[in-house]
Amino acid sequence: MTTDASEPAGNSPGDSPTGVGRTALIVAAARAAESERADRLFTDPFAADFVAASGFEMPGVTGPPDSDAPEAGSFGGYASIRTRFFDDYLVDATRELRQVVIVAAGLDTRAFRLDLPAEVTVYELDSPAVLAFKQRVLDDRGARPSCRRIPVATDLREDWAHALIEAGFDPAAPSAWLIEGLLPYLDHAQNDRLLATVGGRSSAGSRLALEFVSAEAVTLLGQALTGDARTEMTALWHNGGVADAAEPWLHRHGWDARAYDTYERAHSYHRDLPPPGDGPMDRFAHAARQSLVVAHRR
Repeated sequence: MTTDASEPAGNSPGDSPTGVGRTALIVAAARAAESERADRLFTDPFAADFVAASGFEMPGVTGPPDSDAPEAGSFGGYASIRTRFFDDYLVDATRELRQVVIVAAGLDTRAFRLDLPAEVTVYELDSPAVLAFKQRVLDDRGARPSCRRIPVATDLREDWAHALIEAGFDPAAPSAWLIEGLLPYLDHAQNDRLLATVGGRSSAGSRLALEFVSAEAVTLLGQALTGDARTEMTALWHNGGVADAAEPWLHRHGWDARAYDTYERAHSYHRDLPPPGDGPMDRFAHAARQSLVVAHRR
């Protein structure tokens, strides 16, 4: 869930990610914490390895909730719901589809930890630095994917679709796309171009799942964060999100969509997100009705 815009000149391949890349470590920390729960919604056996290799710590995500960093604990609870939702989406989609594209894959390990069919090919798009760090940790663990996995090192601000096709992706075959945690880091025009690029490489029968974040939601979260967290995160958002609602936006780009509210999804997994007001992430999700979306190509 990173873009090459995050990588400073000094970030060499294999180094711990920085900038937007650090958000991938935040999510990995949340997945590691979830994997330790007795009632866990999923197991990510590699998440803790990423965190350990980076030396990264975040109170409220890597350990017990910290009252001084409520946004961290709130995000950890939300990230677990989001992860499980997209896990279920990919398992279901790959019963029929044989191509998966994870845009801004970050430290995603679904090609390893989900029981995907061996004939499925998963393309993981992200910056060279993030993918190199990820590969180093996975190699150290001796990790082997359940399916065919092809990392595609690219700058998501550039012609990443060309790099994807060069890696073997077939735009004539229906595909399952996943865009998780990316929209806030792109401005409105960039998000429109992103969806147009995905649509232009999606034949009929393709599926798309994404974490839909409205411009209103980005603003709310920016107002809720304080101190260094606000400075760091809002500097990366670039007035991000989407100006329209999820279904109309996707419909204009050729997709039939259904949005799932995060609180409803949490209830379906027998989890309760904290009441609105307990932390910035909860106010953000509740007030803006942040959605997880599954769409089908018309």
